[in-house]
Amino acid sequence: MSPRTTEQFEEIREEKKKLITKVALELFANEGYHTTSISKIAEKAGISKGLVYNYFESKEDLLSNIFDDIINRTMDILDPNHDEVITTQEAEDFFDRFFDLLTNNPQEWRLFFQLSVQKDAIAVLMKENHNHKIQNSQQLILNYFAKQNFKDPELAVVLFSSIFKGFTLMYVFAPEMFTKDLIDKLKRKMKEMFVNKDTQTIDSSIQLDERLGYYLL
Repeated sequence: MSPRTTEQFEEIREEKKKLITKVALELFANEGYHTTSISKIAEKAGISKGLVYNYFESKEDLLSNIFDDIINRTMDILDPNHDEVITTQEAEDFFDRFFDLLTNNPQEWRLFFQLSVQKDAIAVLMKENHNHKIQNSQQLILNYFAKQNFKDPELAVVLFSSIFKGFTLMYVFAPEMFTKDLIDKLKRKMKEMFVNKDTQTIDSSIQLDERLGYYLL
C-alpha cells in the first residue's frame, strides 16, 4: 500500500475537523454549551479526546471556530470578492445564494440559532475577534444602503435584518410551512425592497450605531 500524500493527510484532517465541529454544534445546541464536555463530543464523534485537542485548544476554541465558520460563510456570499463593497449585483445575488444555503441545510442553521441564544455561547460570540467581524459586516451593509440612496440607511438595516432574520428563524424551525413558490415570492419582494439601482456617493461620515451590530446573528 502506497504511503499517503501530504494532500491526503490534509483531506483527512479537514474531514476530522468537520466531524468534530458538526458533532459539537449538535451537542452545544441540544444539550447546552456549558454542560457539554470535550469527552462527550469525542465519544459521540467516535474519536479519542486527545484527537479533539489535536484540532482545538479548548471547548471555547471549538465554539469560536463554529461561530467563525457561520460568519465567514455569510460574508462570502455577501461580499464574495472581499473588497468591502457590496454592489447592486452582489446584493441581488446574495438573496439567491443565501436562500439556497438555508433551504439546503436548515438543520445546521436551526442548531446555530439554538446555540446563539445561550448565555455562555453569547459571551464567546461577544469577544473582541467576533465582535469586530460582526461590526465590520454590519458597517458594510450600512454603507450599501447609504450608497443605494435610502433616506434612512440605519432604518433600512433594521428592516432588512428583522425581515431576513425573522424568515430565517421561521424556516429553520418549520420548513414544511414554506413552499418553493412562497420562498421565491419572498425572495423577489426582498429584492424589490432592498435593491435600489439609484446609487449615490457614500457619505463617509455615516457610522453604524453599535447597538445594531448583532442584527445579522
